[in-house]
Amino acid sequence: MGLVAATYSASAWLWAAPFQPAPAAALAEPASRVASIPPVPFIESSETKGVPVASPPSVAPVLARPARTPRLHNTRNFLLIGLDRRADGSGAALADSLVVVVLDERSEHIGIVSVPRDLLVDIPDSPSDRINTVYQLARRSKRDPLELMSRVVEDTLKLPLEHALALDLGVFERAVDAVGGVDVDVPCPLRDNFVDLRVDGGRRLLDVDAGRQHMDGTTAAMYARSRHGRSDFSRTRRQQAVLLGVQQALSGFGALKLPELWSAFERSIETDLRRIELLALAKRAAAVEPTHLHGLVIGHEHVQGHRTADGKSVLLPNFDAIDAALARLFSAPSPGTRPTHAVCEAKDAALAPSGA
Repeated sequence: MGLVAATYSASAWLWAAPFQPAPAAALAEPASRVASIPPVPFIESSETKGVPVASPPSVAPVLARPARTPRLHNTRNFLLIGLDRRADGSGAALADSLVVVVLDERSEHIGIVSVPRDLLVDIPDSPSDRINTVYQLARRSKRDPLELMSRVVEDTLKLPLEHALALDLGVFERAVDAVGGVDVDVPCPLRDNFVDLRVDGGRRLLDVDAGRQHMDGTTAAMYARSRHGRSDFSRTRRQQAVLLGVQQALSGFGALKLPELWSAFERSIETDLRRIELLALAKRAAAVEPTHLHGLVIGHEHVQGHRTADGKSVLLPNFDAIDAALARLFSAPSPGTRPTHAVCEAKDAALAPSGA
């Protein structure tokens, strides 16, 4: 009888969700989309560096809903939301890292799609805004953050999402340490410093040289966060490179570290996945062949910079370009690959006065 009770208890634990989101009211139908705007003169800004930016129009951007056909079929799609706040846990948590993991059931390839945080999106029952505001907007309006964020990403990419998972930077640090650190290919040297009240002086220095580097959790988190003096697109590529490092750390015997990794994660995540589903997905990701991993950053080719009437720098999606890129996802290079034509910024660009 004791064995039966223990088996039942273990089964119930595995099939339970580590976090059960609060019920949310039914969401309205998606709002219409932002139409494309004709090309404008090229300028740069700190957040949309390298993207053409339009001057504020006399009226708001015209909204229209173009007909679109999903470009990916027979895939399972999951949303990862990285909540970025100060390393000591203070400050508001914005959804500054948005990654869609696409599993191809037929070929067993995995694609990672990074969505820029400044992308202007339609939000059900709310004005259009940057996509990184959606999570906190849901909390303020007492809606389910995972459901609302999934709805917005689905509508933007025309890609149905099965489940979502949100975690903050502190959890990411512990997870990387739990697998013994990660090896990351660094294409460009980078020096930056961050507010971190856990250390004397309240600032922590990041100093990374080019080449393959082994990073602990704190270093990997800073490397993925640094953006001053660089474009947000290079930041998302670095995030993908770190995720690739985590996958490689888990491959082979590293998969034995999954229980420790799970312990680091569970108390600080929000997800609608059950434990058994999370563990199965983690094992699958750890076992995938390196040549079956692909990364896509929605970047310069897929967006247009725009300055709103109230002065915000945002990115307008080019849906045709996004759809075409998604159709080629499983022929894309390895996650985090830097374009061959890209030029490295100065190592200390983040510490220049304009990037402070």
